[in-house]
Amino acid sequence: MKEQFELLAPGGDLDSIKAAIAAGADAVYCGLDRFNARNRATNITLDVLEGVIELAHQHSCKIFLTLNIVLLESEIPSIIRLLTQLNETEVDGVIVQDLGLAFLIKHYFPSLDMHASTQMNTHNEGQIKLLSKLGSSRVNLSRELDIDEITHLAQYGREHNVAMEVFVHGSYCIGFSGLCYFSSALNGASGNRGRCSQPCRDQYQTTRAGNNYPLNLKDNSAYQDIDALAKAGVYSLKVEGRIKKSHYVYTVVDNWRKQIDQYCETGEMLRDMSELYTVFNRDFTNGYLKGDIHRGMYIDNPRNFAAAHFASKNVTSNGLAYKELASTSITSATSQVKQPVNADAALQDAKKFIYDRNTDLIRKVDAITQAMPITANAKRSLKGSGFIADIPLPKLDANAKLNSSAKLSVLIDKVSDLDLIEQASETEFFYQIPDALELQYQEVLDVFTRYPNLIPYFPAILIGEHYQAACRLLEHIKPKWLVTNNLGVAEAAQSKGLPWVAGPQLNITNSLSLQCVDQELKGHGAFVSNELSAKQMKRLVRPEGFRLFYSLYHPIHLMTSRQCLLIQSIGCKKQRMNKGCMKRCEKSASIISLKGQSHVIHKQRGNHNCLFGNENFLNLDLLRDVPNVFTDIMIDLRDIPTHTKWAVSKSELIELFKQAINRDEAAQQALSSNIIGTTNKQYLKGLN
Repeated sequence: MKEQFELLAPGGDLDSIKAAIAAGADAVYCGLDRFNARNRATNITLDVLEGVIELAHQHSCKIFLTLNIVLLESEIPSIIRLLTQLNETEVDGVIVQDLGLAFLIKHYFPSLDMHASTQMNTHNEGQIKLLSKLGSSRVNLSRELDIDEITHLAQYGREHNVAMEVFVHGSYCIGFSGLCYFSSALNGASGNRGRCSQPCRDQYQTTRAGNNYPLNLKDNSAYQDIDALAKAGVYSLKVEGRIKKSHYVYTVVDNWRKQIDQYCETGEMLRDMSELYTVFNRDFTNGYLKGDIHRGMYIDNPRNFAAAHFASKNVTSNGLAYKELASTSITSATSQVKQPVNADAALQDAKKFIYDRNTDLIRKVDAITQAMPITANAKRSLKGSGFIADIPLPKLDANAKLNSSAKLSVLIDKVSDLDLIEQASETEFFYQIPDALELQYQEVLDVFTRYPNLIPYFPAILIGEHYQAACRLLEHIKPKWLVTNNLGVAEAAQSKGLPWVAGPQLNITNSLSLQCVDQELKGHGAFVSNELSAKQMKRLVRPEGFRLFYSLYHPIHLMTSRQCLLIQSIGCKKQRMNKGCMKRCEKSASIISLKGQSHVIHKQRGNHNCLFGNENFLNLDLLRDVPNVFTDIMIDLRDIPTHTKWAVSKSELIELFKQAINRDEAAQQALSSNIIGTTNKQYLKGLN
């Protein structure tokens, strides 16, 4: 039975990698000093990678390398150099997010075992099927899924030779991975480039509901759910924590090793989580896994909860010994436990207890890691020219026919806006499909029946029955083409012979990704990521006959969450979310930073909670900076309640944009004057 599980541990630096191996990890995922989604971790250098692999293999442990960021055009030669060198090592797998990188590996480095990163946000069968065709042997499932959803996908994965990997311990993101642009929009530190500054953990002005950290979730722990995970058919149990220290990694991996071994040998589970509470945590929850999305998943403090936990148990430094600590339930929290008479004294005692224990633990782990030497290989380096495999790369053709004028498309999401179609000639209209499509299926079907030329615009999140409804909708309406931010819908469209375009939330940033969509995935076009600058866009090579889109005007999407963001901001009478929340709830609120910057929470009927910037994105500079590159320009006229205001009607806006993209400077000036409160800061900064 032990073969069913892989215990996959984080390795943010050499000491953490060694600690994970010593604690009994079956595999360790680690990153180099480039190309990985934990730029703030120390990471390792290429010259020590083979030493790391050798050490791990001596202990029957695998090494997976994280290459899970989106790539820029300028980085393609370096990534090819790296893949060429990895091909000569015994690395056990590489973890990827970028479609262009996946395309490279499949066609030119097929001996490298490829895993789909959590940044690919996999949560439906279509995504798994497409990623399998692309060469992935496993996928890391979205952290928001419940055990029934995981069970279904694990069974589907087995049918397509794809293993399921699930995060079982560590930090929760409040937003779906790969779809969070919060850090990027605030300060240019993109999560899709491994630079997330974690604004979700920041303090905000106290909300109406009385919270100072309204986006801060407790940590994830499925420690007492191993039986459910086993029955679900999950293969890899993944611990988060590449920014954590080696003693944290050792403690968590050691406890999970014991839990797995206990379960596999006896069928019984360990119940005592006390040791897991002694290292960094924000208290624990398994709400997503249980399908119980409730207010108790939040904690109004992003700092270490360890001392508060033991203070709530009235543990004193000279009282109970550690081994005598009572077993701790995963649902426990300070607020649920009666405080001792002298809470301050209990907290101070608990802090001393934690400090003393971790001091001893650090000494122990340091001794272990110092006894595990790793040798460097000077031949391995990403610097210099080195050897580049003979791989034909897309190249700009100076003689290629330039696109003289782009076509305008408009995104809407309300039935009341369908009248605009009759008012705007030579304009394509996209209609936003709701996240909870199954709950509004007939309503959406009626819209497309009435307007057969309307283009469906599919969201990034389509879980379970809502993905099945998307497939059913395509079968019913057979649109002339479609836009999708979800690769599962791309797979469904491809199987039905429907032309499809990759949406902006598929994060396309390089020509190889365009080539992947065109050649491998049989797409007809793609949006370029709005995180790119003019310089970065100019390097892109559009495949022949391929439509290239850019969103010129839109509300700035910061994140989508399966949690309720309203609970922490304006409050809600409900203790937990249910199907009615998705179907009926429509509210807006704001959270305001300590610097006075507001962000808009918008819960639309039929959709997940979203966070938006307070100003819409308007980038008329693109029309001057990057001429003749895009075949299509989109404007998003959905009614998101940001601070941006219009002084003209939607139909007048459409006409102005149509003239503006045809280089009418008067129209461009009119847009600047009539759309009040906009920014193009992301465009000016680009990705780094």
